[in-house]
Amino acid sequence: MPQPFFSIVIPTFNRSELFPYAVRSILKQSFEDYEIIVSGDDTPQVAKQFTDARFKYVQTPRHFTIADAWEFARSHASGKFVMMLSDDDALVRSALERFAHESTHHDADFLFSSVAEYRDASYPGADRNSVDCPSFSGSSRVVHADEFIRPLFAFRLKFNMHPSAFVFPKKIADHVKERTGRFFWTNGVEYSAWPITAVFAKRIVYIDSPLTILGRTGKSWGSNIALCNPGKERIQEFIKDIDHQRKHAPLNNFTMCNLMAEGMLTAKNLFPKEFEGYEFDESKYLQSTMAELRRREAIGVDVSEEIAETLRYATKYPSLREKLNGLRVPRETSGSDGLAKRLRSIIGDLGARRVRERIRTHQLAERLEQGEAHSGFRASGNDFGFHDILGCTEFLTRNIVSAEQISAMTRCVAP
Repeated sequence: MPQPFFSIVIPTFNRSELFPYAVRSILKQSFEDYEIIVSGDDTPQVAKQFTDARFKYVQTPRHFTIADAWEFARSHASGKFVMMLSDDDALVRSALERFAHESTHHDADFLFSSVAEYRDASYPGADRNSVDCPSFSGSSRVVHADEFIRPLFAFRLKFNMHPSAFVFPKKIADHVKERTGRFFWTNGVEYSAWPITAVFAKRIVYIDSPLTILGRTGKSWGSNIALCNPGKERIQEFIKDIDHQRKHAPLNNFTMCNLMAEGMLTAKNLFPKEFEGYEFDESKYLQSTMAELRRREAIGVDVSEEIAETLRYATKYPSLREKLNGLRVPRETSGSDGLAKRLRSIIGDLGARRVRERIRTHQLAERLEQGEAHSGFRASGNDFGFHDILGCTEFLTRNIVSAEQISAMTRCVAP
């Protein structure tokens, strides 16, 4: 068989109700030269529903940690370009067509886009069945490797690093595996793999359009570890599948900051020559970690041990330790008095809130009808007729394409 242009690889475990949405979003793509590889150890029966010749299910020999699961799944990809799509995410209908076009237009071998975020009915926080679409221009541009990598080491992220928004060449992944033994190394797979890919890429291109939709669900790792408080038992259940050994990160917690640190420092350790010009900003790392821990603390998560560990490590920076110790994030009013006040406020203002929400929905509908999605928006599926991430992809596809077409027409007629 000829080599497909794309391999869309979906590692999954115990989420058989989620990955079919991701698969269906691929099967609806306007670009058809691809293969789909779903890899898991609990989903063969669900996978049987897909009979498209481009779909393949690969059963894992045992239960893997995150990095091992991703490496096993990737090893089955045969396409020129590979996308690692999380099983709770989806693609807008034009995503692969746009990636293919930009790869040819710019002669690029490492590409990524901006993202939208959809919270489904099981999301443990507020605003269920709604989507956040960022502002976007619809344009693309070449990104220098230094522009991509340096902000990571300084903990000042310039781009969204979610794996599902990236397309990388099989050739580079195979080269990295030949030199180091594998391509995906750490729990935060993207924070080692993407910087490594960037240093070897011929050309990097950023597409300023939300081609990927990140799914926020009751089973999503990011939702439960970084955004919400599902309870201590639920958090422990999530992190049991993570590699608990840290080889390079200064701290030993499960913050997103530590995933970043372990990934970047692993990349630097594996390829010291290629990363010799990038210094890890430990001070900014500690500040970012404490800010993240305080945000978790503010929503009721017990992170006292992690905060204590961070402060102990920061004793090597006396002035910074004092600053970290004083960092606080305002906590929502608690206790019976606070709850009673909030309830009175909510009940008293409910009518006015509903009126404001109807007005905002009407205004958004008018903006979308006029092709003005590019300025960014939040939309409720209850108002706009979608009820799952697949419906959300259709909603976003219509409005993103419309906005980009109108923007292109405006540029063409501008004096």
